[in-house]
Amino acid sequence: MSHSELTALAGFAVAAIAMLLVAQTKQRVSWPAWLVPAVVAVPFAVWTGLAVVEEGLFGFWPMLMGSHWGLQVWFDRLICVTAAFFLLQNRARAAGMKSEVWVLVVIFTGSIGLLLMLARTVYLERKAQP
Repeated sequence: MSHSELTALAGFAVAAIAMLLVAQTKQRVSWPAWLVPAVVAVPFAVWTGLAVVEEGLFGFWPMLMGSHWGLQVWFDRLICVTAAFFLLQNRARAAGMKSEVWVLVVIFTGSIGLLLMLARTVYLERKAQP
């Protein structure tokens, strides 16, 4: 197995475990929950930066456009980010965030911006509660 395959498999395992743990949580956590998306966004942003340095800003394009699977992954990403933004933006507005600014961040950074938006939303929601 190649280094990329192992990295992809490890990322899948971490995501699956995190989702299963979140699904099992029945009560609101007492620790600062905004740290979870913030901590996930940081290494992903670093990984993205390394990819941009190694492959260039549009290095992903040939990979995505090279096959039907590449396009399927691209559309899946777009659909997921759009759905997540749609579900999060009302909470973000209620917490006092400007959706116009965040939609630009999410459009240009994808999951990184979405994770940061989620972290900020959860932080502001927790801060507003007594």
